[in-house]
Amino acid sequence: MIGRFNVDPPALDDNLLQMVESHRMQTGQEYSAILHFGLWGTADCSTEVRLYAAYRHLADNPDDGPVWLETARVHLEAGEGGKAMAIIDELERLDTPGLYPNLYSEDPEANRAHILADTGALDAALELFDSLRGRHGDAPAYHYAVASVLQEKGDFAGAAAAYDEAMEALEDFRREAEEEEMLDELNVDFPAARAFIEQARAAAINNRPFEGERPMDLSGFRDEIEV
Repeated sequence: MIGRFNVDPPALDDNLLQMVESHRMQTGQEYSAILHFGLWGTADCSTEVRLYAAYRHLADNPDDGPVWLETARVHLEAGEGGKAMAIIDELERLDTPGLYPNLYSEDPEANRAHILADTGALDAALELFDSLRGRHGDAPAYHYAVASVLQEKGDFAGAAAAYDEAMEALEDFRREAEEEEMLDELNVDFPAARAFIEQARAAAINNRPFEGERPMDLSGFRDEIEV
C-alpha cells in the first residue's frame, strides 16, 4: 500500500536497483524523469526501469496524480492491464489532487477507456467513450481513439467519419491557439498531426485494420504509423 492507495509496488530486483541508483548518482536524474524518458544518455527505456523509478517516486509523493496516471500507462505498455486499471480505480476512489479532469490526457475515465480498448474490450470502451464526448469532444485525441476502436471492430465507415472529427478538432485547436497568439508556445507539429490522422483515415477507407498507438494528447500524433 502506497499512501492512501491500495496499490503495492512490484518486488524489487537487486540488480535493477543497483543499476538505476548508480545511474542516478552519476547523473542526478530524478525518478519522475526516468519514468517519462528512461535513463538519460542510454538506450534503456524499458518498462522495468520506468516502473522501478515510478514507485520510488510515489513512495515519497503518494498523491502525485499525474505520475500515477503515467505509471498506469507503463503497466499497460508492459501488458499488465489489470494493474493499470487498479490504479485508475484508486485515482477515482480518492479523487487525488493534482489531476485536471478537464484535460483529456489527465482524466482517469479517459485513461480507463484507453485501457479497455487496448485490452480488447472494444464495446465497453466505445460505451465509455460515448459518455465522455460532452467532456472531451474538443480533443483531437478523443476522436482519434474512438475512430481507432471503430476501425478495430470493422466499422470502417464510422471510423473514417470519426477521423474526420479528429481532423476538425485539430483545426479548431490550431485556430484557437492562433487567435490567442499561443501557437509558438504549444510546440505542436500540426502538419505532422494532420498527416498522422490522414494516414489512419486512409487505412479505414481501404478497410484495413487499425495499427499503432492511441495517443492521449497532441504530442503523440508525432509518431509515424504504417498503413
